Parts: sequence; C-alpha cells; structure tokens
Amino acid sequence: MRGRALVLAVGVVASGLMGVQAATAQAKPEALPACQFGIPAKVAITKPNARLPIGMGATCPKAVYEAVWVGQADGVTGTSYQVACGWGHPNCGVVLENTYPGRVMHWTAPSGHGADRTGAWIASLRSATSTTKYGAAVSLTGARSGTKTTLTARPTYYSAKTKGFVRHHGRVLFQSKDPGSSVWKDLGYVVPSSTGAATYTLTTNRSRAYRAYVASSATVWYAYSANVTR
Repeated sequence: MRGRALVLAVGVVASGLMGVQAATAQAKPEALPACQFGIPAKVAITKPNARLPIGMGATCPKAVYEAVWVGQADGVTGTSYQVACGWGHPNCGVVLENTYPGRVMHWTAPSGHGADRTGAWIASLRSATSTTKYGAAVSLTGARSGTKTTLTARPTYYSAKTKGFVRHHGRVLFQSKDPGSSVWKDLGYVVPSSTGAATYTLTTNRSRAYRAYVASSATVWYAYSANVTR
C-alpha cells in the first residue's frame, strides 16, 4: 500500500510540472509587442452623441482579436467604462459623454494582454489617461477708425443640455502681436455682456495681429480665436 501511495504522489507531482510548463509557454505581456489605447490626453465634446474611434498603434499585431480596456474616473467609485477593441472589432470607440467630462479617466487592461482568435497572448496592452471636457470657441472681429482699433469677441461653449454651442460667461483675454514678432502680449480682460460680446478698444497708429482667449474651467476647455490684423 505504501508503494502504491508513493506512485500516486509522484504522478501528481509530474502532472503539476506539466501544467507549469504549459502555463509558461505563453509569452509574458512585457515581452510582447505593445498595443496602445489610442485616446488623446485631451478630448473635447463639440456635438451630440460624439463617438471617438480608438486605434491601437502601429506596433500592435494585426492578429489581435480581443483587447479590453476599462476606464475609471477620478473620484467616481462603483462604475467603470469597458471598451472592447481588436482587429475583430472594427467599431472600437469611446462614447465621449460616458467618460465623465471634467474628470481624469485612467484606462487600464485588467488582463494586461491582447489575444488572437485562439486565445493565445500575442500583445501587451498599455495604459492611458485622458480628460474629456466640453469644447469652446471664440469668434473675433476688428474694426479700425483712425488711430482707434475696436476688437469684439464672442466666446461660446458646447452645452450637453442644449446639445449646441451657447454663450460663454468666462472673461476674455485680448492679445496683440507686432509685425515680425512671435510674442503675444496681453492687452486686458473683458467680461462678456448680456449679449455675449466682449469689446476692447485701444489707440494705436500701427497695424498689429490680434487674438482672443478664454481659459479652461472645470468642465470646458480653453479656446483661442483666429488671428485678425487691423
């Protein structure tokens, strides 16, 4: 009986060793080609139902069929956003309204690897971070009469409530740049009126380039106007 028990024990050990060898046959994720979660660090929502396609980078093997990332927002517990990618999922993308605008999203791959159609690990999945906010815009016009130049800016931002751009309440910074210079100089801040317009008037006998700027807030990105020369 003791001899039989010994044979059985040796059989269990041998079986265990075979299992270890099979498990280690898979390459470690860090030794595999890398797949990126191709989301920009800064993302802006500028239209309803915005969806951002996600690429996986040039080094990601074309045979990757399954790659899953999970997004977790700072300060939000109990919920996450799962995105399944892979060359077998051509519609891989992120619905931007689901990325908690105003919060940093941390995208990680729970398994750490991407698999082919057989389930074999063939790529490592890299982490990423992103911040989604609503987009802003500033229109700028200028008029010159004699030595007086009047600049009028109208800042707006995208509203999830109205599903369109609405009047921005943030103050506008006007800037100027002399011909041949690359340096923008601050002229001053103006708070938009009830009509949404911010107006700045200066006296100068020189033609300059001008632009207007609104700063970021907790949920809205900053924006610059196009340059105007007067």
